[in-house]
Amino acid sequence: MFTLALVGCSNDDFLTTQSDEAKVVSFSIGTDMPQVVSKARDGYRDWKAGDPTSFGAFGMYDRNFANIDKLFSNQRVERVGSAWTYSPARYWADYTWCQAFDFFGYMPYMDADTSEPPAARNGVKFEQGGEGHENEYTLSFPVTLGDAVTSTASEVPLICHAPVHKTVVGDVINYEMDQVLTGFSLKFMLGTKMTALRDFVIKGVKIKGAADEMPYSGTVSRTYTYAPSNDSWSSGDVTWTDITNSTTATEFTVLFVDHDGDKTIYDNTNSTLRIGYSDPVETVADARQWGNPFYAIPSASFNPTIEVKYDVTVKDENGNFIETRENITSTIEFSNGYFTDYVSGSVGKIHPIVVQIVPSYLYVMADADQRASWIIVQE
Repeated sequence: MFTLALVGCSNDDFLTTQSDEAKVVSFSIGTDMPQVVSKARDGYRDWKAGDPTSFGAFGMYDRNFANIDKLFSNQRVERVGSAWTYSPARYWADYTWCQAFDFFGYMPYMDADTSEPPAARNGVKFEQGGEGHENEYTLSFPVTLGDAVTSTASEVPLICHAPVHKTVVGDVINYEMDQVLTGFSLKFMLGTKMTALRDFVIKGVKIKGAADEMPYSGTVSRTYTYAPSNDSWSSGDVTWTDITNSTTATEFTVLFVDHDGDKTIYDNTNSTLRIGYSDPVETVADARQWGNPFYAIPSASFNPTIEVKYDVTVKDENGNFIETRENITSTIEFSNGYFTDYVSGSVGKIHPIVVQIVPSYLYVMADADQRASWIIVQE
């Protein structure tokens, strides 16, 4: 999932549309808050600049699927300034006789496939379950990433956490959206025997994948079930189907991010991270982060190579300077199998990947040193 330690929001935490005197049916959005944690989602933050600026809305009244076209059926809603707007407007006054409303949505908006026959459509779908499953409603939409890996929030698709259920006309429709990609963050630390002998300066990180090994498109679905007994909704897992891998090799650069802290550790001018004997980092809890989180489609085929470029200054066992070796490149084979819930359908999570630098031969400078990185996974 996009990871997240999320904070619950009241209605006042959302940016809302300004309804006119005729009470336009209006919307607000709360989305996953990306933070580096290792637990499931537990809240949301209000929409912020950089998030998707459009969403598709579905709405029905009195839980009658036939009413979809009379309220909202993949209605395009766009962010304009501080408001969410759409056209033609719907007015609560036209629905005062209704007893209940239920709204569904996803981000960013995309056109529905209207080709025939309907069974062949592969666009946005909102469907009611068949006989015996009439209280189940499934929202699905296709996702195609510009690259198999992304760190751009506006490209991260989201789906509503649960239907917005209203029994009073005039209320703002406050969506809460879960992101549907899975996230990763990168951190670095040294083995306990490294800090007295080597000082590393991380200069760049790339995520690489061979052709047919990196997922870039698929279909996202979530089923919502209504319980008449207590007038409530439950949400199923986010699922992915029809996943397609890229036919070309993938290379994604995890960019350095400026830091306001110790400039001897994070060098904003040269975009480097230092870790070593003069300031050891020997525990997972203290590992230093590189760049922002990145996101990918949760698929078993996602097993990229992490390529790290760095300089290393070497001392002998007495602390005397030996030499500095520049622009060394180490590669680490990553496996999504490190994370037990990687493809389980859970949402709201960023998996922290901690790279521990350990030499094959502690006192010998050899090519083997360039391959001496291990991955520690913090669950």
